[in-house]
Order: sequence, then structure tokens, then C-alpha cells
Amino acid sequence: MGQIKTQPVNKAALPKTIRYQGKPVQAVQYQDNTGTYLALITQTGSQPQKGDAEFKQAHLYGYVYQLNSGGTPTLLWQLHDMVTDCNLDMVAEFVHGSFSVTDLDKNGKAEVWVSYRLACKGDVSPSDLKIIMHEGTTKYAMRGVGKIKLGHGIPDDGGVINSNEFKKGPAVFAQYAGKLWDKYVVERMQ
Repeated sequence: MGQIKTQPVNKAALPKTIRYQGKPVQAVQYQDNTGTYLALITQTGSQPQKGDAEFKQAHLYGYVYQLNSGGTPTLLWQLHDMVTDCNLDMVAEFVHGSFSVTDLDKNGKAEVWVSYRLACKGDVSPSDLKIIMHEGTTKYAMRGVGKIKLGHGIPDDGGVINSNEFKKGPAVFAQYAGKLWDKYVVERMQ
């Protein structure tokens, strides 16, 4: 459904001229009618809080660089989210398999999608879930609380808190975001 062909890029092959924080999780190169791009997601993992070793922090990053022929890549957009001031169990992770590139509205401009979970919790409660999409420099987001799967049942908790940004774009964006929400809303406890 409107997928754009991507080419995986391993860490060793990342251009030396791009700047990013954290450790690479996944990188892809793709092309649309506006040029050639490199999309990259990274994460720091849990680390001591700067200035207060009692607390932990973790950061998630996303980047899209336009690859200019013969020149330095140009940063098109950057995503940064985090959990800070946490002295409990922390979740800051990209949802496996959620990083994708589409052209759902068939306008020749790629949409880059990523979903992730964030939480600082000391009990069995759901994490925040965010689905972020950029088309060029325009950002769309769906935010809310996930659901926990314990045993054989799924509690009736969680739900979308805010998806208003998707109402500003083509209906196909909101429909696809809703499908992703349904796919990723349940968090399986390990």
C-alpha cells in the first residue's frame, strides 16, 4: 500500500558528514520526486541522568537527510523524544518494524513513519505510544497510551489521546495511522 522502495544502510556505510546522537537502530536510503534521502533512527538506551546519578534518562532520535549530489547532506528534519528523571523501570524504544517509507497520497513526496514507546513506571502499566510521520518537513503525530497484554487477556485501557495533526492532511494519512495504532497499541510484557 503506497510503499516506497528503500535500501538498508548499515552503520559503517553512513556518510561521515551526517551528524546524529545515540546508536543507530536502523537506516534506509530512498528516492522520491524531490530527491534522494537517508532516514536514520537512533537511541541512547538507559544512561545516568546528567547532574544526578540517582536518576536515569534515555533518548530517541530520528533524522532525514537529503543527499545532495557531490555536496554535504542537508538535514531535512529531526525527531527527539526522551524519558528523563526516572528512578523506576524505563521504556524508551522504537516499535520493531514500524520504521517505513510510503507515498500514500501518491504525490511523489515520501512519508517517513516511526512508532515508539516511552514510560517511567514502577508497576505493570502501559507505556505512552507515539506514531510520528513526516512528509517533507510537515510533521503529523498520533499520541496516546497503549494497552498491556498479560496472560490471555487484554485490559480495556489505553487509547488515542491526540491525533488532530492527522486531520490537517489527506484522509489516507489518518487511516494509515489508525491501522498502525491498532497494530502497535498492545504492549506485551516480558
